[in-house]
Amino acid sequence: MICVDLDMLAENAHDALKKINPIDLAFYFASGKSEGLMRDFFSANLHKELSLVGSEHVTREWRRHDLAILRDDQPIALIEGKSWIYHDAYRQKMLLGEKKSIFRGAFEDIKKLAVARNSFNSPDIFVSTILYGVDVSTNAEDSKMSVTYFDSHEKGIASAGSFAELNAVARENMNKLHNALGATRHFSINAGKYHGMQVEADFWISQIEVSILYEIRESVSRTVFQFKS
Repeated sequence: MICVDLDMLAENAHDALKKINPIDLAFYFASGKSEGLMRDFFSANLHKELSLVGSEHVTREWRRHDLAILRDDQPIALIEGKSWIYHDAYRQKMLLGEKKSIFRGAFEDIKKLAVARNSFNSPDIFVSTILYGVDVSTNAEDSKMSVTYFDSHEKGIASAGSFAELNAVARENMNKLHNALGATRHFSINAGKYHGMQVEADFWISQIEVSILYEIRESVSRTVFQFKS
């Protein structure tokens, strides 16, 4: 019988993404939306590596949840995931304030997970985030046609002063945000280069405690955390 916990999920996600060639990862991140693809690699690795017994199984898109681990058709763990670029986490409005901000997206996922937890046999619930970026400053002219969200990558680097500073501030902000959601694990993803441009990415996963659901919303307010930008 499998036992699902935060460390196991983080280790499995790390293992799944390590198995992908860094050059392929760079291509995936630079050329389009990748959250579904990253989820698929993660879920396939869970399916392969977990010691599933009898009616235990891993599935995607179960009742509109990104990823589920089930036993006897009951969820024992539910996971939602989002993907954003470093420039999103760098900007305070996009991080916290706008209707489509990173936090509001996470909080809507958490509310959906809370409903499922109450509807079933109290499965553990988790929220994950991938941040990524492409250093378009090193090949700006040639990358305009091939890098998705080129303008946002370029603006982020210009605002922060460098690709390294943009990523450092974004990581710090995302660490604060995820730690406010609950117990969190974080690791860097080993991505390579795309047409000579360095690609970097990070992964976070947090376990959510429903009992503090609305405390989460308050704790991520601007008055509590001094997010950098």
